[in-house]
Amino acid sequence: MADDWTEVYRPKNLSEVVGNPKAVKELKDWAISWEQGRPPKPVAVLIGPPGVGKTSAALALANELGWGAIEMNASDQRNGDAIRRVALRGALSDTFTDSGEYLSSRQGQKKLIILDEADNIFGREDSGGIPAVSELVAQTLQPVILIVNDFYALSRKSSAVRTRTLQIRFAKIQQATIRNVLRRIAIDQKLSVTDRALELISKNSNGDLRAALRDLQALGLGSDQVRDEQPLALDNRLSARSNYELMAEILNGTNPQRAMYSMRDSSDDPDTMMKWVEENVPLVYREPEDLKRAYQVLSRADIFHARIIGRQHYGFLAYVTELSSFGVCSAKSHQYHDYYRYQFPSILSKLSRSKSLRATRRSVGLKIGAVCHMSSAQAISDVLRISSRSMSGTASSDWKRR
Repeated sequence: MADDWTEVYRPKNLSEVVGNPKAVKELKDWAISWEQGRPPKPVAVLIGPPGVGKTSAALALANELGWGAIEMNASDQRNGDAIRRVALRGALSDTFTDSGEYLSSRQGQKKLIILDEADNIFGREDSGGIPAVSELVAQTLQPVILIVNDFYALSRKSSAVRTRTLQIRFAKIQQATIRNVLRRIAIDQKLSVTDRALELISKNSNGDLRAALRDLQALGLGSDQVRDEQPLALDNRLSARSNYELMAEILNGTNPQRAMYSMRDSSDDPDTMMKWVEENVPLVYREPEDLKRAYQVLSRADIFHARIIGRQHYGFLAYVTELSSFGVCSAKSHQYHDYYRYQFPSILSKLSRSKSLRATRRSVGLKIGAVCHMSSAQAISDVLRISSRSMSGTASSDWKRR
């Protein structure tokens, strides 16, 4: 019982990775292409929520093909110098041993470089990490795997990651699959677990196999059996949804209530989520009437959001969330089954690109206003003659010329 079961039962090869056969096949095909030479997309990004087997699949792949593996995770220093020293330097060499000794390709097999939790590279401690990752993507001569929970959080910082990598998505693991894995491990550990307990643990895990396995081990500590009522003491594991998953739930889903709960779990503010829905509705809803109903609901949500800002009446927040999720999901007359590549809101991209220009505009407006005894807004509008929209999109070029 003392050993961590997530390590004891970690898959040794890809056939032991459960729950995501399509993703595993894509990963193996990518690895085989490396055996035949440097593929067009030499870096694979494994995308998915925690505990679905992304890291296990990467390590199992290296073990199955006889590749060495160098792993950098969140506990390591991952600034620019560290990534260049450990990952990039090795990636530009033929190969190297686990101890760091460099070998030619005739002397050793390939080395798989694994950068875990790559979407969490930020802050002062990881300074320069993103540019180093971009270099790694562009220059590597060895197979590289980036592991992320939220692909957008990484791709927004690096265009190379967005365009030059193979993205492989891992989904949450089905309850039945988790239950079967837990039953097999319980038998191996000579732990008696009731069917009801297995059902509760697998349901509580929210698709996270690692969490389910740790819950089972915790409940079995100091005993040889787990009874029906014991899993009821476990906290429910709610996981935050990525914005791409949320769009699929709202625009492609058929359960408006589930879409509403998913939006409530989102870490973004309601205004940002409305912009996501507004951007992607026309990509999915092809029927004019569906599109009309969706935008009518969104317009009502926007009215309530304006009342929150103007009156500080935060009781309207529930209406914003429900209209943007439940209302938009209910607006369609039928489910749309095609594949859709959801888009990041263009208005947010334009605002991000013009951030420094808008800061300069405000600074100039304050200085002019202090001299001319007017507000900064009036100075910008009357003296500089710049409209409120001119600092976003292509209009910012007018400001640059001035």
